[in-house]
Order: sequence, then C-alpha cells, then structure tokens
Amino acid sequence: MPLRLLLAGDSTMATAETTKYPQMGWGQTLGHYFTNELIVRNHAASGRSTKSFIAEGRWDAIEKEFQAGDYVLIQFGHNDQKPDEERATKPFTSYQDNLRFFIQRSRAFGVTPILLTSIARRHFDDNGLLQETHGDYPQAVRELADKEGIVCIDLLACTREALLEQGDEKSKKWFMRLEPGEYEAYPNGAEDNTHLHQRGAHQHCRLFVKELIQIKHPLASLVK
Repeated sequence: MPLRLLLAGDSTMATAETTKYPQMGWGQTLGHYFTNELIVRNHAASGRSTKSFIAEGRWDAIEKEFQAGDYVLIQFGHNDQKPDEERATKPFTSYQDNLRFFIQRSRAFGVTPILLTSIARRHFDDNGLLQETHGDYPQAVRELADKEGIVCIDLLACTREALLEQGDEKSKKWFMRLEPGEYEAYPNGAEDNTHLHQRGAHQHCRLFVKELIQIKHPLASLVK
C-alpha cells in the first residue's frame, strides 16, 4: 500500500484554482517529484492561518484521511501575521499552541508530522539584499520542532538563499510577476512577490526535495 503525504498550509503551498494560472502553490507540483509509491494529498488552502485552518474544520478533514504510517507537512505563518481576529496568532503562544495541536493529533493517529518554516517573500531592498518579512514566526517553528523532537525543514532559509543567488531581477520569474496581456486571466499584469508562478512552484519543490535528501529523511527514498 502506498505511503501518503498530506499537506496543511496556506496559499504558497495550496493548489491554486485553474482561473489563477500560472499561479501554483509548491505543494501542487510536489507529486511530480516522488515515485507512485507516495500519494500526495494537498489540503493547504489560500488565506489560512493555523487559527482559521482549525476553526473552519480543515484540520478535521485531514484527520478523517489519516492512516497510521502517513506523513503530514505543516507550513503556516504568512497569514498568522495578519491583524484580523479570524487569523491572527502570536508567535510563541497561540501560534505554537496551534502547531502543537497539529503535532499531537497527528501522533495520536500514528502519523508523522513535519514542520516547515514559510517560504521567503521576494522583497529586495535597494542594496540587493532580501528583507526579512516573517518576524518571529520562523523561529517559533524551529524552537517548537526542537522541543517536540520532530523534523523541521527550514524552507525560509533555503528559499532565501535561492532567491539571493538568483538576484532581484532573475528571481521575478519564480513569482507572479506578469506583464499586461501576458495571460488572459491577468489583463493588467501582476506584481505579486508572495505567490508562486508555475516555474517557482517547481523550483520550490526541488528545494524541499533537496532538503529531504540532505537530512536523509525516509521520504527521500521515494524521490524520483
């Protein structure tokens, strides 16, 4: 029976609506990088924080699919930063509490949780350096993973490094930076430095897979 990898996260991971093409979350393309011995089930949803993901019953929906031996990737942070009551959390209190809830519930089903820091936003300053926009949320993830004794894939660190290597101009091709009329769905173009273009989704998948291989994670044995 194939292993299953379930995804919980926000729009940077989620499967984008076809009407938003070429926007894609990196989780949308993840299945292409593994053999058919692994099934990827993407439950990530646009605009959600740890708080709203729980409140809307989205975590409950994942639990209904859980089978012992599964893995679940958990990547939140972009929207936990938002100020609205429905989504806002504090890094070292409510945010960690929600992540701990995901971890404990996963373990109760015999499922292995993997925490991920958020992917980097493409915000370069005038000196060509990448600005840090995630506050304390990534560090809260790292510290919680250490306390809980679980794997943390530091996507923020590796995507920041990749963006810096590409530089301000070349990195645009990974994000929803579109010229007017380039795509029918975006007649006025787009200047989005958070959401990924199809090219960027695949590139971010490669970075994730590379991290799995580097830490010799069991899932790495199923990489194509």
